[in-house]
Amino acid sequence: MKNMLPYSLLMGWVLMFCANFSIAQTDTLINRNLGEIDVIAKRNQRQFTMVQSITQNEIKIAPTTDIASILRTFSGTNVKDYGGVGGLKTVSVRSLGASHTTVEYDGVPVSDIQAGQIDISRFELNNVAEIKLSVGQDDNLLKPAKFFAGGATLSINSFDGLQTSNQKIKIGIKTGSFGLFNINPSFSKYISKRLKINILANYMRSDGTYKFKLNNYNTQTIEKRKNSDINSYKLELNLNYYDSIRKEFKFKTNAFYSNRGLPGSVIFYNTIANERLKDKDFFVQTSYKHRVFNCFTTKLIAKYSYAGSFYTDKNVKYSSGILHQDSKQNEIYFSWANLLQISNGLSFSLSQDYSNNLLNSNITDRKPIRNTFLTAANLRYTPNNIFSITTNAVQTIVREKTDNGNHFPNLEKISPSAGIIICPLEFWTIRLFYKNTFRVPTFNELYYTTLGTTNLKPENAREFNIGNSFNIKNYDFSIDIFRNYVTDKIIAIPTLYIWKMSNYGHVEITGIDFNAKRTYNLTNATLNVSADCSYQKAIDITDNKSKLYKSQIPYTPKISGSFSCYFSYKKNSMGLSSFFTSKRYFLEYNIPDNEIEKYADFSFSMAREFFVKKTSFFAKFSCLNFTNKQYEIIKYYPMPRRQFRIELEFLL
Repeated sequence: MKNMLPYSLLMGWVLMFCANFSIAQTDTLINRNLGEIDVIAKRNQRQFTMVQSITQNEIKIAPTTDIASILRTFSGTNVKDYGGVGGLKTVSVRSLGASHTTVEYDGVPVSDIQAGQIDISRFELNNVAEIKLSVGQDDNLLKPAKFFAGGATLSINSFDGLQTSNQKIKIGIKTGSFGLFNINPSFSKYISKRLKINILANYMRSDGTYKFKLNNYNTQTIEKRKNSDINSYKLELNLNYYDSIRKEFKFKTNAFYSNRGLPGSVIFYNTIANERLKDKDFFVQTSYKHRVFNCFTTKLIAKYSYAGSFYTDKNVKYSSGILHQDSKQNEIYFSWANLLQISNGLSFSLSQDYSNNLLNSNITDRKPIRNTFLTAANLRYTPNNIFSITTNAVQTIVREKTDNGNHFPNLEKISPSAGIIICPLEFWTIRLFYKNTFRVPTFNELYYTTLGTTNLKPENAREFNIGNSFNIKNYDFSIDIFRNYVTDKIIAIPTLYIWKMSNYGHVEITGIDFNAKRTYNLTNATLNVSADCSYQKAIDITDNKSKLYKSQIPYTPKISGSFSCYFSYKKNSMGLSSFFTSKRYFLEYNIPDNEIEKYADFSFSMAREFFVKKTSFFAKFSCLNFTNKQYEIIKYYPMPRRQFRIELEFLL
């Protein structure tokens, strides 16, 4: 009977949805629909580069669990997922590597100077208004220099909870498979005519004990993922002040704590997993934008962040029986951006960033301090609606020091880029861009005990792209052809006794991204169908005499894509989405023993919004991976199979 509960709930949802079609009655309550569902991965037809996004209404309807599941439906992305609710999740765009993806939260960069890549599992979907992924850079010139310096930008914009009413209290509750329980209350109110406050909290827990099949030659057993639990807490305060359209001030402070188990890779006959990770993060950020004159706008950003990571592993292989690795990061960040409209069609922007990063960790006695100065200059010329060109240059200056020992040498480098838009017809847009970016080695790559090497060079990337977009009535098509080159790639290679970081790899990436969307507007209903597909040939061209020459780099599928179909009728909605990935390799040698099998994941959801007096209720049922497919994104880290989610939201 216990296993029948999800199916009983699903049947009840189907009957409730169908009842709305068969029973005609007068609705005396407030009529509030979910709104139209736009394409799950849409893009602006006038963008210089490929931009994909999803809005809050789309997120509410889609059968998704986290940001990682959304990004898998974006073309050109490669999400590394170690499984489970609290598993590490990072995103790489067009095979450049996760460290080349800049993450921003409400317009301010998020950084991890120690590891160099952001764990996107720390961002919940509960308060997200929009998720946007830009390859190269988007059309916004008034932004920090750091966004011009990255190969791709992932933007996460939160929702302040205020639209039409003066005060709102929202309570969201989620429950589902693997002991999931999540509650996220929020409160929003206008303190004055121009000042509003938003306070939100989030608590989540899950035991993470999902089942998986373990194949050992001719024997197959059903095992459970162990030590995959998570408990996390989040508290956030937002203050937003608007003075007409000329002044805007935003203040945000966020505290986050999590305690999770790390299940590790699946090893035959060994189920021991005692690794634990605690994260204690805090940041406070402010931004001020002022349109001084009609032709001049300035924007100031300031941020302080602290990130504490505390890792433990109980194992007899350690002399004391337990290993402790503690790391504490502190960052001070400032940005000043200015935009000048020189004349009709000619714009110039100048951004200056400064960041100070400090790492205090027991994995190294160096205590590195890094000071980074970024300057970005942009010039855009748009003489008419047919043609536009943008040129950009980013200067990077790095000054680093340590308490003792060698440190990363001083660095000064200029990175150029350029983009062109041509619109020969109203429905047809051609875009071209070139961008040169690089990333500085992380603190772990430079100073990690026995592994780090201080003489590393920056990892360089060059991006070339040509794309076409067509918008004909309710049809949208986009196709982009790109080629990327990554040189001085930083990898770990074995030496006589231990592994060391080294600049060794050279990678060539050639690919095609395709997006298509069709919208059907029916009587009292809307149907949206979209599809995305990406082809990437990412090969190692380091040494033409090596056996690895022209082999596909690890964890990069040649073909990946997604399909989604969303239908809404009055206050009801249904959604079906899927994403697929071809086979790939987890090691450099492209042989059958190193293959990870292809997979396709299918999920669906049903949602309904209704009102009782002045209270709005939103209910959603989701079945994820309903084909019960077992697959791996990272080798030996099985992903969950079929799972269920129930979401309730109350808006007072």
